[in-house]
Amino acid sequence: MLKLIRFFAAASICVGLGMTHAFASSEKSVTLNLGGSFCEFYPNEITAALKKLPGVKSVDAQNKQKFVVVHFEDGKVTTDQMITALRGVKQEGMWHCDGSVK
Repeated sequence: MLKLIRFFAAASICVGLGMTHAFASSEKSVTLNLGGSFCEFYPNEITAALKKLPGVKSVDAQNKQKFVVVHFEDGKVTTDQMITALRGVKQEGMWHCDGSVK
């Protein structure tokens, strides 16, 4: 009986470690080039727009020149959705953002 308990305990640990790896591997990152007029001067607006997307975990736009790094859950958001969100960051007639995958 004790051997059976040890077996199930060891199996549970292995399954738990495998699941942790599976969850960690579903997180990805992408670097987006910034385009448009003066877009790089509005990192807070860029971050807010991207963080509104489901699956976006974090955005590193501070101290970057012409690009941002987005950490996201694979399968919950696409790079096309991220670029669309970037294009929505603008002030009519003053400045606007665009983006592409680096």
